[in-house]
Amino acid sequence: MAFSCRMCTENPFTALFGPPQKVEDKQKKKKTISSSQPSQRNEKDFTPRSEAEIDAAVKQWAQYAHPRARDFFTTQEQLEEVLMQLAKGTDKNDDPILGPEEKCVYWYGDVTKDDLQAAIRMVKPGESSESVTYVNRVLAFIFATDESFEKLMQLKKEPFKMSCGDQLCVHLAHISLST
Repeated sequence: MAFSCRMCTENPFTALFGPPQKVEDKQKKKKTISSSQPSQRNEKDFTPRSEAEIDAAVKQWAQYAHPRARDFFTTQEQLEEVLMQLAKGTDKNDDPILGPEEKCVYWYGDVTKDDLQAAIRMVKPGESSESVTYVNRVLAFIFATDESFEKLMQLKKEPFKMSCGDQLCVHLAHISLST
């Protein structure tokens, strides 16, 4: 599948991230993950970042954003808003982009209602309404190399499988290139 630009008729986010999903706010309802392998995430271990730590993480991560992400988001602020949600949804002691590859980075933000996947809410460029997008697909779009990204775009339009087996892990290095 080829990447579509803002000028094309197909919404590139739909091509990249699939159709909108329903999201369940983490504070509204807490469920146990019902998948083949339950998540190792423990909400009691979550330490949120301070505003200063969020800003520092966003500035650091923005340096590593792929040009395709810079081209897609019409302003630097739009990219930073997505990165801010990533910083807010992960523990202050973990880094989903630059952290050690052997350590899972758990998601403590919103999850989709049906399949309990890590998700964020965002207004896509060129749209006026908020939609829900899988975190691991956003990470791949913003940070993956061209080679990895092209392989990932061949997969189904659903959350990427994580090589660690934990779908609430959002470490970029754990995104699996297999189905």
